Amino acid sequence: MRTIDTMASDALFDAGDALLRPEPLREAVYARVAALINSGSLAPGARITEASVSRSLRVSRTPVREALLRLHSEGVLDSTLAKGFTVRALTIEEARELFPILWNLEALAVRSTNHIDAKRIAQLKKVAEKRENETEPIKRWEMDNEFHSLLVMGCGNESLLGLIIQLRTNLSRYELTYVLNTESRNISDGHHDEILKLMEESNFEGAASLLSEHWRHGMERVIQLLEERETKA
Repeated sequence: MRTIDTMASDALFDAGDALLRPEPLREAVYARVAALINSGSLAPGARITEASVSRSLRVSRTPVREALLRLHSEGVLDSTLAKGFTVRALTIEEARELFPILWNLEALAVRSTNHIDAKRIAQLKKVAEKRENETEPIKRWEMDNEFHSLLVMGCGNESLLGLIIQLRTNLSRYELTYVLNTESRNISDGHHDEILKLMEESNFEGAASLLSEHWRHGMERVIQLLEERETKA
């Protein structure tokens, strides 16, 4: 069973290319670091310094500092005086706090949907099918992100969508632990199929309720994994 390496990972940035788009730099740097965290390349406990990111991306430290401070304010990174930043460790307490916020936000977005067109239904079906046939955990997780993004995008509330994106970035550390340590996919895939069916029927209330249950199941599995780790430690 795969696990994420939790060793310091500054070296990951040394292999990176300079940013091709200079503006806005802080957004580009933020996106690059968030992508490494979201992919599991920067695992919980991994160390990140302004110097390594600045050197790799060939940008000044100012946009790097702004991006890292943003990730710190979002709860993704911890900051230690004179030692830079580290990806926050996973805790049961945080999982219990964050998952309910996300499932309520996503459920609100689905309930706020007034109409879903055939094109988006077709996109959802395509992503769901690809996800069910995918065996590589990280790719499945990426498709899961895409599925959920398509689910909520019809709410028409940009502020709500922004909060969801921010929280998903933070929760990615927990989601990756789930996908890398859970072999059975029947419950998750079944939820997606039923949610899709409800969306196709424009039963947004039913889809929202099942979406909440879907996230609750994920939270319980993550907490189980973290409890097992604590027992072994």
